[in-house]
Amino acid sequence: MTIALRITADMRFTLLAIASIAWSLTVLRWSISRRQSPWGKRAIAVSAIAAIIAIVSIASDLRSVWLRSHAPRSNLMITINDMGEWWQLVYRRGGASFVTANELHVPVGAVVSVTWSGAFRSREPALVIDRQGRHQLTAVAIWPPRLRHLATIADDTAEFDRWFVREATPAVNRSGAPLFTNAGCSLCHVIRGVVAEPSMIAPDLTHFASRRTIAAIDLPNEHGYLSGWIVNSRALKHGSEMPENNVDAAVLHQLVSYLESLR
Repeated sequence: MTIALRITADMRFTLLAIASIAWSLTVLRWSISRRQSPWGKRAIAVSAIAAIIAIVSIASDLRSVWLRSHAPRSNLMITINDMGEWWQLVYRRGGASFVTANELHVPVGAVVSVTWSGAFRSREPALVIDRQGRHQLTAVAIWPPRLRHLATIADDTAEFDRWFVREATPAVNRSGAPLFTNAGCSLCHVIRGVVAEPSMIAPDLTHFASRRTIAAIDLPNEHGYLSGWIVNSRALKHGSEMPENNVDAAVLHQLVSYLESLR
């Protein structure tokens, strides 16, 4: 039943794609027939550009349709929650589930069921990436119109399975729990096994050190940037909701070192 519905939707998209290309070519032909008019050459140029854009965009979408139709389906389910300035990611597979943030991992070459919550949506309800490595998933908000990107890593099956098992486990290093709590971080953030209360305020940091970037932007997850982010996040990201933290330099160093141990 599910496969039949998915193929029907893909067929509807294919028909729409053919109709769009046909319409673009029709407009282009009409423009050429009017090329002697004062606006003829401009109309031809605009129509040609529109037709090229339509063909390239539709070709890319048709490739996605083909991949979704031929790739094996994964039993992995991901819910992507738009939290304003960051992404909350809820993973489910079999009896295991966990929450992470800002960096989407998927197995390469497999169709993954993705559900969106909030203002943003992707064009595709199912995601498949056929090339291993780092990518960006683009999400669109209809109104007000906005684009946002989500860092996405496609791992080979074995690597993804290791990542999934690791992410599903609580933090190994619990020695920094008093430091994390006393610095006020636990008021908003969660580290499973350290701060157990679920929070919808700020990203889950259980395996924070394994992420390549911080703050849901291309900010390297490195000691200096992380220190600056903790002290004054708004200097690094406009619109950040994280308050300033005037912590002692020695405490800051210990806190950053602890976060860097959470792999």
